[in-house]
Amino acid sequence: MNIFKKQFHRTTAVAAIFVLLLCVGVIAGCTKTDTNNINTEFTAEELLADYDKLWEMLEEDYIYFPILESRRVNIEALRESTRQRLIDRVTDFDSFYYLLNDMFYRMEYFAHLSIVTPEQLDVYREYYTEGSGWQKTFQNPQTEAIYEYLKSKSDKSFTDTNADTNGYREVEASYDAQRKAVTFVITSFDSAVLERDKDFIINYLSTLGDAEIDHIIFDISGNAGGNDLYWQNNIVAPFGGIYEWTNYLYLRDTELTRSCFFSDFVPKPISEIKDHQLPDFVQELGLTHFIKNNNRLAGVGDDAILGDNALSEKRWVIIDARVYSSADSFSAFCKATGWATLVGQTTLGDGQGTSPVMISLPNTGLLVRFSALAAETPNGTLNAVTGTDPDIPVASSVSSRDTVNELIDKDIH
Repeated sequence: MNIFKKQFHRTTAVAAIFVLLLCVGVIAGCTKTDTNNINTEFTAEELLADYDKLWEMLEEDYIYFPILESRRVNIEALRESTRQRLIDRVTDFDSFYYLLNDMFYRMEYFAHLSIVTPEQLDVYREYYTEGSGWQKTFQNPQTEAIYEYLKSKSDKSFTDTNADTNGYREVEASYDAQRKAVTFVITSFDSAVLERDKDFIINYLSTLGDAEIDHIIFDISGNAGGNDLYWQNNIVAPFGGIYEWTNYLYLRDTELTRSCFFSDFVPKPISEIKDHQLPDFVQELGLTHFIKNNNRLAGVGDDAILGDNALSEKRWVIIDARVYSSADSFSAFCKATGWATLVGQTTLGDGQGTSPVMISLPNTGLLVRFSALAAETPNGTLNAVTGTDPDIPVASSVSSRDTVNELIDKDIH
């Protein structure tokens, strides 16, 4: 998925997040279950009702409106103008879809706020376990029907044009004999290329034979993320090891977050936070609970797959202001554990929380997702806003690759 993130199984101490919403009539996260009412054509009144319900749910559960207002997005004006556009111009589902997508665009798709595409839904179906609340949300007949309709449309604006492996660049690899350095350029962590790239690093390093390797560089500049399993399994796992780190997450106590997070994470009221300074954004966003998230990257094993020539190296990760979601998650992991040195510009962020929550609109069954947790960076700021800082900052006008090479050259000499 284009910016799809995070844990889908217990590769950390935190399980995949499941949305479990009790359906009584029409409430947030629930859709029609009466198969006689399944349809893909809707009245103007039904579309307007979905629009109003969407905003009702966002007001309750989307915590980032104050951030958007600070970025000069007039939320109330946008809500009213979009609603009027719907009344004046929208007569079918296709137009409704485009209208919502345009509205989320004007909201900067901030913190993963977006319509779930058919390709993203396929990934949810693959990774969320049988009987979970997430699965119940997207398995209802109306949602199934509307997403089959979206898949059937020849208009590719409904779908992710990069959904297959042909839409993503191959991983690029090179070896600099003078510097004894290997460089991997990885432009996406999308689920579509998770299997394609599974053994790329292992296979490339094996082709180098006994060549000396003192440095390995992972260039993820421009990487908008995808799936945490990509970097956990394809990048970190071959080098072996078990890694542990802690971060703080904050949330608002609502019906949706209670059903999503409280059973797995057991959040505590912020009044109970001990030996940790509460960040300013908690009050600004109206957050009520916190999670001290003790992460453990397990499942990669204690034994490295790679030979000794690739294990004594210094690792570098090149980042920039376009690095987002699970690519930001990888950056944050490197910074927290020291797995690699980050070089470049501060990332775009929103990778230190969990998978976005997902709600469905009652009439159409269309799914909308957004981040419901606020992750704190090591310096006490909001990850969705400030991203992950590099260990070695590089001005945007300077090549981060050149900077790494200069640092290697100094080390050599």
